[in-house]
Amino acid sequence: MFAFLAVSILVLEVLAAAVDAIGYGAIAAALWATYCRATGNRKAAERLELKSSIMVLRRDLRAVSSVDEFARWAKMRRRLDALSASFETVSSDLAVERTAFELYVNMVLRGVVYGLRAAVNMYNYRVPVFYVPASWFYPVLWFLSLPAAPMGSVSVTVWAFACNRVCRRGVAIFNRAMQPVGGDQGSVPGNSSQGSVASNSARLH
Repeated sequence: MFAFLAVSILVLEVLAAAVDAIGYGAIAAALWATYCRATGNRKAAERLELKSSIMVLRRDLRAVSSVDEFARWAKMRRRLDALSASFETVSSDLAVERTAFELYVNMVLRGVVYGLRAAVNMYNYRVPVFYVPASWFYPVLWFLSLPAAPMGSVSVTVWAFACNRVCRRGVAIFNRAMQPVGGDQGSVPGNSSQGSVASNSARLH
């Protein structure tokens, strides 16, 4: 039983550290994308359709002269404005829906992670995870058994804390190892002319 408890707490802390490393927001965003694909979200599909139509209409509008074919150009421009307004409305509604979804997922994830950890600690606060040789840890035996485990043992609270620290340190070492050696190379010179083009299309993404 003690071995099972120790391993269970370790696995729980590993999962908690992994969720913290990935980020609750990133997990919620991934679940939102999966939810939209799985349920065929109407607003998401409508937004994609509007975006495609706007891109096509903009391309066609650039091929039409506003001087030689003003009537056709004006008609296409009015349609583009209408599609852009619809795109903004749908995007706004979808953003509200996405924010609510991600907030709910974030709260549930935090509740599960922190709730499970708190429940394990509260339910087993008197249970020893394992015993240690008294001669090795005599000065700190009282600390290892906090808050209410038998003297000479390691309590659930202390074991969970130790596992948490080790897992977080491991995640930090892994993150440093995965960082590129050269670091950030900075911005590429000569790209300022592309800024206006990027800003014009950014609202469609």
